[in-house]
Amino acid sequence: MSVVLLDSSKKFFKANLHCHSTLSDGRLTPEQLKKYYKQKGYSVLAITDHEHLNDNSYLDDKDFLTITSCEIAIKQFPNDSTLKNLDMKVCHLNLYAKKQSNTYNFFYNSVADHFSKPEVRKRLQKPDCEYERVYGAYGINKIIKDANDNGFFVCYNHPRWSLENYGDYSGYEGLWGVEIYNTASNRTGIYEYDINVLDDFLRDGKKIFASSGDDNHNHFDDSFGTFAMINAEKLEYNSIIDALLKGDFYVSNGPLIYELSMKKNRVKIKCSNAKSISYSTFGRRAKCKFAEVGNYLNEAEFEIKNSDRFFRIDVTDEFGNHANTQAYEV
Repeated sequence: MSVVLLDSSKKFFKANLHCHSTLSDGRLTPEQLKKYYKQKGYSVLAITDHEHLNDNSYLDDKDFLTITSCEIAIKQFPNDSTLKNLDMKVCHLNLYAKKQSNTYNFFYNSVADHFSKPEVRKRLQKPDCEYERVYGAYGINKIIKDANDNGFFVCYNHPRWSLENYGDYSGYEGLWGVEIYNTASNRTGIYEYDINVLDDFLRDGKKIFASSGDDNHNHFDDSFGTFAMINAEKLEYNSIIDALLKGDFYVSNGPLIYELSMKKNRVKIKCSNAKSISYSTFGRRAKCKFAEVGNYLNEAEFEIKNSDRFFRIDVTDEFGNHANTQAYEV
């Protein structure tokens, strides 16, 4: 019996799951973001403006969809700026609404919100009392739980830029995903392609997905560097969110994956031109197939063993760009 993990009979919708507009500290309006991302072939955009949720559904059309979302910060020193205190640890989380109309800013804190414009702040749906944020696993886990309880799923953003290490993020619970690539961080000198953070969570027994995002503030050198390819039935909010929650997507900063399927104890992948395709597991058992000099790989097949516990596949092109599948339990 064959199991299809990424289905070529469904559509793949190109998405940027992390960006900022003029409603916080970005340089482009939401309308301009739509224009430029649509020109680059993106169908889905999460405008994750800092510290507040906006319903951007007025931008939607039959070929373009916005995800109601935002990015919040939990800082080691709440009154300090990460742009001035360059040694301070911080945890940044993206919150994605399961329902597009959910713009309830349950997490609102005026100390944290120095990004939004006064006119934006006036229309926020927020609680009567401000939400206290406490840096550290206890406080961050409370935010993640409250987000999940209020109809959101949560991504852990750019851990290297945030100066967090295993001792910090190993305590986090209830996350949907972790960014393994962040364009803005990567292009400003912090190497933010880090598959090892994903493996740390997985080897701790936590079900979590690989995510990525440009995190662009619209200087253009921080844009169009990565994408998620969401394998869904149609370009509708419920369908896209359902695919994200199930892990029916892969992330890339270059190569494309066309199909991923399992049959008995084998997994097969079909992809765009690759120089190598690797198979990684919970433990040290791993395999890698390389293209011959002057040629490319467009598919590969690997044996799955029960002792692998999970597997994921990494497609690397001639420029060193990666496409990463999710991790699948054996």
